[in-house]
Amino acid sequence: MSTQKPSPAGQRDVVTLYARGVKKTPAAIRDALDPAQRDEFESEYRAALTRAADTLDLEPVLTLVQRTWWVRAVMCRNPEILEGVDSDMNRVAAGDESIFFDEDA
Repeated sequence: MSTQKPSPAGQRDVVTLYARGVKKTPAAIRDALDPAQRDEFESEYRAALTRAADTLDLEPVLTLVQRTWWVRAVMCRNPEILEGVDSDMNRVAAGDESIFFDEDA
C-alpha cells in the first residue's frame, strides 16, 4: 500500500510505503510465509524448541522467530520492498551510485 503526499512546487512527489506488519509470534510468521517456506520454518522451529528443552535456553528460539524468520515473513507480505532493493542493486551494478547520496543535502 502506498500513499502520495502532495509536494510543494518544484519538488518531486514523495511516495511513502507502509509495510503490512507481521506479529512476532510463530503462528503469525508461519501464516505470512510462502507455502514453500512454511515447512522449513516449522522444522527449524521444532528443532530450536528441542534444543531449548535440552539446554533450558530460549535465546536460540527467540532469535530464530524474532529475527531470522520474522524478517522473511515481512518480505513475503511486502514483496514491493524486495523489488525496490532489486532495483537499487541493478542501478549500482550498472554504475549508478546516485542512490548513495542524499539529494536534500
